[in-house]
Amino acid sequence: MPTPYPSVCPAAPDSGPAEPPGPAEALSCSMTLPASPRSAGIARQAVRAALHAYALDPLVPTAVQAASELLGSAWRMDPYGELYLSLRYRDDALRVIVYDGHPTHTHPRLAALCEARRRSTLRVFSALVRDHGGHWGVGPSREPGGGTRAWATLPHRE
Repeated sequence: MPTPYPSVCPAAPDSGPAEPPGPAEALSCSMTLPASPRSAGIARQAVRAALHAYALDPLVPTAVQAASELLGSAWRMDPYGELYLSLRYRDDALRVIVYDGHPTHTHPRLAALCEARRRSTLRVFSALVRDHGGHWGVGPSREPGGGTRAWATLPHRE
């Protein structure tokens, strides 16, 4: 009996198990997580699975730790909102981005204090990214509704 709904993913021919997509497939995934201490653990599992699926296993240890550190910092800055994690693989580098709802302060002194606080929560993250040969930053969100965007770019190394 045919199913009433067409398959979203057609069945693969009987040629054995499908090969996982490679880096050329341009990994791009994202998720929204609650501002919770548990979200970092969920993100670690998701990052590990996504990178493994795209045969980017050499990036797993650094990317998993980077996502965890960024989410932990975002949670401390905005403990009641939602956090948004994005992974993008382009030009032989992985970009890990976390958005939180903490607004950019208009008063210069408050903005400087807030940035210093955020950067102090990212000391381990900063060393991790530097040791991997990548770079990182923090700035206003480009998403509607404002907030803050923190990111790391990690080059793919075999």
